[in-house]
Amino acid sequence: MSKPIKIDSVALDNAYRALQRLGYQDYIGSQQICVESLLQGNDVLALLPTGAGKSAIYQVASLARQGVGLVVSPLIAIMQQQVQQLQQLGIKAEFLNSTQNGAEQNDLYWRLRHGDVEILYMSPEKLLQSSVIGLLEDIDVSCIAIDEAHCVLRWGSQFRPEYAQLGCLKEIFPAAPVIALTGTLLPENQMQVSEALQLHAPEVVRESVNRPNIRLQISQKRRAKQQLLSFLMKDGMAQPGIIYCRARNKTEELAHWLNEQGITASCYHASLSAAERDQAHSNFAKGAVQVMVATTAYGMGVDLEHVRFVVHMDLPLSLENYAQEIGRAGRDGRPAQALLFYGLQDILQTWQFVRQEQLEDEFWRLMDCLEHAVCRRRALLSAFSETAEQDCGNCDRCLQQSKQHNVTVAAQKLLSLVYHTKGGVPFSALINCLLGKRIKSVTNFALEQHPLFGQGKALDETQWKAVIRLLLAKGYLLQQSVVPFAVALAEKSRRVLRAEEQLIITSDWFYPALKDADMSQYSQGGWHQLLHWSVSNRVSDHLSDVQLHKVFEAKPSSLASLSRITGLSKELLTSLNAESLFASPNLAKESYD
Repeated sequence: MSKPIKIDSVALDNAYRALQRLGYQDYIGSQQICVESLLQGNDVLALLPTGAGKSAIYQVASLARQGVGLVVSPLIAIMQQQVQQLQQLGIKAEFLNSTQNGAEQNDLYWRLRHGDVEILYMSPEKLLQSSVIGLLEDIDVSCIAIDEAHCVLRWGSQFRPEYAQLGCLKEIFPAAPVIALTGTLLPENQMQVSEALQLHAPEVVRESVNRPNIRLQISQKRRAKQQLLSFLMKDGMAQPGIIYCRARNKTEELAHWLNEQGITASCYHASLSAAERDQAHSNFAKGAVQVMVATTAYGMGVDLEHVRFVVHMDLPLSLENYAQEIGRAGRDGRPAQALLFYGLQDILQTWQFVRQEQLEDEFWRLMDCLEHAVCRRRALLSAFSETAEQDCGNCDRCLQQSKQHNVTVAAQKLLSLVYHTKGGVPFSALINCLLGKRIKSVTNFALEQHPLFGQGKALDETQWKAVIRLLLAKGYLLQQSVVPFAVALAEKSRRVLRAEEQLIITSDWFYPALKDADMSQYSQGGWHQLLHWSVSNRVSDHLSDVQLHKVFEAKPSSLASLSRITGLSKELLTSLNAESLFASPNLAKESYD
């Protein structure tokens, strides 16, 4: 529990005036305790989810205290966006970055010296330049905000090493309180961030990562593109959402494919020019396209309330990344969805990447959460040291009432096979050996002669892959290399082999993929027009998704027939602009633009 803060009335009045200048009537959530800690001169570590109003905290504190507030931001686009918004409110906000010429920077320096700037945004690279530090040492600094503070851990050692040097700010500006802000941070990483930034006995303010309005769904991959299309055609309901992919070329390919299916999509990744990224973001923000297909380059600092879903076509790199990325859906508090697709091959491919980035521990913590047998939300909250009194009722585990199975004996067979093959045989060959298949991948390793050959027919290939995922995620198997393949038994696997520990697995859930005939029907049969009508006129206030599908299947040709199918009066349907559905036959077979 946070300690009580005593603060004089003048400072409080200054803060409330600053709040009103920014266009707010009152604080929300944990904003007030953060602001008042800064007003007292205390450092703050604020762990607040997307939509909690983090920027307002340091903006209020900057305006309420004497001097200029320094904001360290990782992206130029975020700086420019926030500065423009503040200037429109009459706030004297500026940014200092590499896009400015010498004359513009000199003019800004003059204004800083004469107290004509209230909030100054900079990248860590710019702030730590000796000339900039020298200038700022001669003026009053009200407070220092380090936004996206998790970057201190993610980027500090290799990429953008200046993040690792931000701890010097406490020595240079000892009178200025520092607030480090991030969306999600695992409890064990809090101390690391605090120490890296040299925060002095910081007030730690944490809000729950729980977003009960977001439906959490984890699906195994089976024709992933068709599964995605099924989601967009049915659950996505023509509403705006973000689809995350790891590879830049995959974002382009997937966006192109979606457009071919009649779903408007743009792509966003770091290799695009600044103008191309701005245009893609603008199109999505204005609703000109339904879907943004992006790498994780899209998201940090993106402030959109209309995002209704987030889909991961590839595994995130950490539990913190996953929580942050799904949190970009449903910021307005309305129902939203998060859907993640992955399979055994995705685990191996992602492991190769995180190994190079030295993020293995964080990745396996994510996998441990995803392979947990309980309610998805309970598992996620537990990873962040939070508890849930009951199952959420809003995840695939709760909604599908998944069955659990004891796979201890199966795991013993798999582990024994790994042991006897010295960990050098790929998983596919091990599975085929257990299934008794005399195919090349088996005979190449002479596995048809092994005593366990054909001893695993009680499970099918999909179930064996699930067992391997569990053994990897829980640390019984240690992946060492993919090419050449190498895996090892962890010491803890002995407990499973001795039957001292039981392994329970939950049945996989597969988001149903559209069949080819269904794909043609949905893309050609007026479904897009029907969804466009539904979303544009808030028809969901009157019709359920099931009812909308019944309308699509019946293809009414008049207002009267639509009224009979839906049970809605002609007058209400007229007010919902239902006549637009009959501008062309069969609910307009061409897709909307």
